[in-house]
Amino acid sequence: MAVSRELSMVDEKSSLQRKGSRNCISEANYIEFYDVKVVTPTGNVLVDDLTLRVEPGSNLLITGPNGSGKSSLFRVLGGLWPLISGHIVKPGIGSDLNKEIFYVPQRPYTAVGTLRDQLIYPLTADQEVEQLTDRGMVELLKNVDLEYLLDRYPPEKEVNWGDELSLGEQQRLGMARLFYHKPKFAILDECTSAVTTDMEERFCAKVRAMGTSCITISHRPALVAFHDVVLSLDGEGGWSVHYKREGSSTEMGIDTMKASETKRQSDAKAVQRAFAMSKKDSAFSNTKAQSYFAEVISSSPSMNHTISPSAVPQLCGNTRVLPLRVAAMCKVLVPTVLDKQGAQLLTVAFLVVARTWVSDRIASLNGTTVKFVLEQDKASFIRLIGLSVLQSAASSFIAPSIRHLRARLALGWRIRLTQHLLKNYLRNNSFYKVFHMASKNIDADQRITHDLEKLTTDLSGLVTGMVKPSVDILWFTWRMKLLTGQRGVAILYAYMLLGLGFLRTVTPDFGDLISQEQQLEGTFRFMHERLCTHAESVAFFGGGTREKTMVESRFRELLSHSNYLLKKKWLFGILDDFITKQLPHNVTWLLSLLYAMEHKGDRASISTQGELAHALRFLASVVSQSFLAFGDILELHRKFVELSGGINRIFELEELLDAAQSVDSINGSITPSMRDYYAKDAISFSKVDIVTPAQKMLARELTCDIELGRSLLVTGPNGSGKSSIFRVLRGLWPIASGGLSRPSEDVDQEAGSGCGIFYVPQRPYTCLGTLRDQIIYPLSREEAEFRALKMYGKGEKHADPRKLLDTHLQIILENVRLNYLLERDNRGWDANLNWEDTLSLGEQQRLGMARLFFHRPKYGILDECTNATSVDVEEHLYGLANKMGITVVTSSQRPALIPYHSMELRLIDGEGNWELRSIKQ
Repeated sequence: MAVSRELSMVDEKSSLQRKGSRNCISEANYIEFYDVKVVTPTGNVLVDDLTLRVEPGSNLLITGPNGSGKSSLFRVLGGLWPLISGHIVKPGIGSDLNKEIFYVPQRPYTAVGTLRDQLIYPLTADQEVEQLTDRGMVELLKNVDLEYLLDRYPPEKEVNWGDELSLGEQQRLGMARLFYHKPKFAILDECTSAVTTDMEERFCAKVRAMGTSCITISHRPALVAFHDVVLSLDGEGGWSVHYKREGSSTEMGIDTMKASETKRQSDAKAVQRAFAMSKKDSAFSNTKAQSYFAEVISSSPSMNHTISPSAVPQLCGNTRVLPLRVAAMCKVLVPTVLDKQGAQLLTVAFLVVARTWVSDRIASLNGTTVKFVLEQDKASFIRLIGLSVLQSAASSFIAPSIRHLRARLALGWRIRLTQHLLKNYLRNNSFYKVFHMASKNIDADQRITHDLEKLTTDLSGLVTGMVKPSVDILWFTWRMKLLTGQRGVAILYAYMLLGLGFLRTVTPDFGDLISQEQQLEGTFRFMHERLCTHAESVAFFGGGTREKTMVESRFRELLSHSNYLLKKKWLFGILDDFITKQLPHNVTWLLSLLYAMEHKGDRASISTQGELAHALRFLASVVSQSFLAFGDILELHRKFVELSGGINRIFELEELLDAAQSVDSINGSITPSMRDYYAKDAISFSKVDIVTPAQKMLARELTCDIELGRSLLVTGPNGSGKSSIFRVLRGLWPIASGGLSRPSEDVDQEAGSGCGIFYVPQRPYTCLGTLRDQIIYPLSREEAEFRALKMYGKGEKHADPRKLLDTHLQIILENVRLNYLLERDNRGWDANLNWEDTLSLGEQQRLGMARLFFHRPKYGILDECTNATSVDVEEHLYGLANKMGITVVTSSQRPALIPYHSMELRLIDGEGNWELRSIKQ
């Protein structure tokens, strides 16, 4: 054996001490922990004074209850958490993981890119020492039974694999990635929890044949046969090491767990006993499962090639032209002129008219000032100064008021438009349908947040900008006619129309360009959000360089488009400035000349000169204001073209949300053979075709009745459609053909039970809120208190709903063995943490089961929701569900769950074939 036998020998201790001080990491060809303490960022001690050494060729299995520090130990090893005390020796240079130690997580990180990118991650193409050939890629995928991906996806197609593959397929892709890198040590963090037992056995054998030493976290006792050493953690600092002597079945080890057991340590002992018992059996046997046999009840019919296969139309909205979208937007933003937004618009219009009048008075004062100066009329000049001060004060009030009201308009419109979209976005699971069933990728988050805010801000500026030039044009045209007659007005308008026509001809399609820019902004933002979500996995992989390449690639696309758009704006801005601001000076001079030539009077008279100077100064201001208004109108056209891109993006989303509310828009025409209705006490599939949005047939004419008390186990290889059946059952996917009946999700108050059907998904969801909120989700606290009073408060006079709810929740928390969460934070039930980061995956899954027990439905749909818990905990949870009268429909790869089910639905190949079996003892 290559594992160290005498970890406490003095010479080894001294050798470690000679290598350096405590709290440091050294380089060697093995992995060793010496007096290592693992402490969470919140100060909880998980492992205390761990001393353990793993040589090349050895295999270490780490066990313990959820939250005991198994993954946290690797966070310290990988440099993600600081080394508080002790010494770590490992291969490679630096405190983080490297090519000598490769990490394979339970929820594999799949980078956006090609299939080849997934296999070589975190390397890039130019970092490969030995290039992965097409033949090599086929061999890697064959090792994990994923060669069909080569036929499903073109080699150069970039895919978001996290959305395309099931968890089991993602885990197998992570295995293939390990086979490509061939490291000295592999950290396997529950990385086979969603694959079949056969695949798990083949993977372990392949890794051993490759010469890679495994450090494995697992809750499957059968894996003991593949490891030399078992490290058990209790989550309170205690740990124990057990290993086998060469050629002997006896064990020796070290145990630091305390004699007086806490509840957590009792759980740890239970896990140890389960692993100890498994050593007596073969690697992948399960005596409980073998005591049952299955009898085929029904199976899928043979494929009828004369009938066209069922298809699920993708979600398509009723696309409207831009004017209709603008009309719909106006109806949302200003339904009537009598409401708050309408009143603000009228106020803005009044202030704009007032500003135009003030501008006219100031223009007149400019001319009158010159007249009084020439006439040297001091008294009139002083009165004029006083009047000018008053007009300036009015102008100072009007301009900020317009800006303020414009900001208020933008905020009010954002509230209305956001509420309008959210009304359908968060109803009937429309958000899911938009993300997963639309005919194109829809970045709804970008549109509802950034795009909508920009649209309403620009729109408020556009509306106020529309009023001002319109009023200015009318006002100053009238003034122009008084000064120059119809000929001057004709010259002014002829120039405006010619200039407007020319600029409209040469204006680029800013609307489409702006829409593309917002799309690229959304993609760039998505890359950063994805990195934030998977930060730990990327850090374990050392994938910073690879992520930098992907993020920079999206940024370059955005930058290239932005530069192109800026260039277009710059070139158009030159023409726009020349036509609307510079060239009009010549028209002003021409009109001034016409006025001066037609002016009558003694040119030598000072009075006449004053009047002429006043008129010419006033005329210049009028013409200047007219051309500014003309420029604003041309600017409005450009702004509206740019706004059209945002309007199209927002209302394309609205059209899809409207379509998602109607079954007709997804299924097309509903025929009598396609039914989805509610029944009281049964789930029934009648010749239902399970078809993916990508039109792949997973189960053909599925027929299955699930009665109360007869639980169903859904099995099959990864990607065969187990979770897809639940999606159809939940209504996330439409029924392609056949009929489906299911219990209502409403609460049966008369029976005193919970809802008819409740789903516990494969990916645990932890909402934002308190510990109490995690269990009662999706109910609010008030709704949960009302339900608790109805279901558990019978016979109690003046029962306190809040106390009743918390008492019941505490019982549930004890049942799922998570009552220690109440002690972690002194706020108890009101502790408000980032639960996704605080809890381990196993703890999150047990919290999901606690949610099921609180709602106490007639049917519980369990989609591999216990694969990160230990075997004893899993059996305990299913036993509780059985005692509570919950009929479970389970998707799982674990044979140990067979005794808790009456029927098995076996999806054979993911090509439409299935068998329904009755489980008998």
